[in-house]
Amino acid sequence: MHKMQFMHGRIGIDDEAASLSLDQETMTLLRMYNPHWAGASPLGHLEQVFPRDTLDMLRSYADDRQMVVLSGPRRAGKTVLLKQTMAELVAKGVDPRRMLYFSFDGLVATDHMAISKIVGYFKDNVLPSKPSKVDRAYLFLDEIQFVPYWPTMLKRFYETEPHMKMFVSGSSALEVRRDSRESLAGRRFDFTVHPLSFREYLRFKGIEVPRLGWSDTSGRLPGMLDMHMDEIRRHLSDYMLRGGYPETVGMAQASRVCEYLRHSVLEKVVYRDLPEVEGVRDPTAVMQLVQIAASISSRAFEIGNVGSAIGVDRNRASAYVSMLERAGLVSVSYNFTRSKVKAARTSKRLYMADTGMMSCLLGYDSLLTGPELGRLAETAAYNHLSRTGNAYFWRDARGNEVDIVLTERADVVPIEVKYQTNITKADAKGLARFCETHRNARPVMITRDQTGSLEVGGFSVRLVPMWRALLAV
Repeated sequence: MHKMQFMHGRIGIDDEAASLSLDQETMTLLRMYNPHWAGASPLGHLEQVFPRDTLDMLRSYADDRQMVVLSGPRRAGKTVLLKQTMAELVAKGVDPRRMLYFSFDGLVATDHMAISKIVGYFKDNVLPSKPSKVDRAYLFLDEIQFVPYWPTMLKRFYETEPHMKMFVSGSSALEVRRDSRESLAGRRFDFTVHPLSFREYLRFKGIEVPRLGWSDTSGRLPGMLDMHMDEIRRHLSDYMLRGGYPETVGMAQASRVCEYLRHSVLEKVVYRDLPEVEGVRDPTAVMQLVQIAASISSRAFEIGNVGSAIGVDRNRASAYVSMLERAGLVSVSYNFTRSKVKAARTSKRLYMADTGMMSCLLGYDSLLTGPELGRLAETAAYNHLSRTGNAYFWRDARGNEVDIVLTERADVVPIEVKYQTNITKADAKGLARFCETHRNARPVMITRDQTGSLEVGGFSVRLVPMWRALLAV
């Protein structure tokens, strides 16, 4: 058996033996992706990285038999999370040679045996000993949606290699979840990696904020964090305009942020991922749809009108919206009703999944005011709250509306977003109407900076400033 030889701090690979199963390009990628085999950090060339909230969950599942599957939009941080998990395993004493990392984004695999060949090479040439209950092996397979029939291959490894723990990621939630739902049932735990939450954004800026719940209505941060209020408010404006993609946090110029989001996220998804993975033949129409989504974010939409605007029929437009939703670029909110059938048939609201992308597509800057600022704020609020629980909107037959409705066990939390300085009772009209028909409701109004409560129609509405709402768990 050919094994890796460590010479002068580098890995010497028997390329002649490797060529029997792997081509030279794949061998080069293996060297590049696994510097830890030669004693370097699994983080490789990455600069300072900050822990995401998802890292805690990954850590807690590291010893379970089931594979961990990460999905989410491009550039949201999945790769860094995988490598941070690897670094933590090394810190806990795991031999680095027991971990394989490979990204199939750098090698679009037309060979459905690509995973088997790469893992086979790892087993035969890198692992110091056969995986066991005491000494497990770890596979970190990134952007796996580019490999044909990948669920079949992973199922085979899962059943034949009980001591190989798999961490898998993919940018398209469709391919990561749909193709494997049945074949990998009971063999996986799913996690979605979103762009940074506001709390994570503040962490990247050097401000650590503890988890906060809705129960605290004081509007104040606990302890010493109160001294950071001016910074938190300033960062909130930046966060709403720039969004939460990790690599944009340190960019000084807004134009650089927009260039990054367009070329590294949006165009890669629309012109590469969707044609490759979803079979989209008209990416230009999809790009037009993204532009429309940005312009109507937080508003109700009719799919027929959207289809007409981009030159496709209703069914094709609906399919495109679903693809963008699965790819993590947009979200669809449904009307809050006890009937799921009725909710599917009534009007829906469309949201951009990241406010930075919305700002770039619409040309928003720090001078933004008026209704446009309100829609940006509502989009930010919906994106955050929909990740903490089930989120809907509400509209009755008389046109009364509530922006967001969260369901919490037997209770519901209707939320109106009014990102403005002055709040009046008229702003809470929709909340009052909702509470008249939902007696277990606990109404909230998200404001620009006001706290306290507002009495409307015999109901007490909590006033929560935006920064506080975006820090709620």
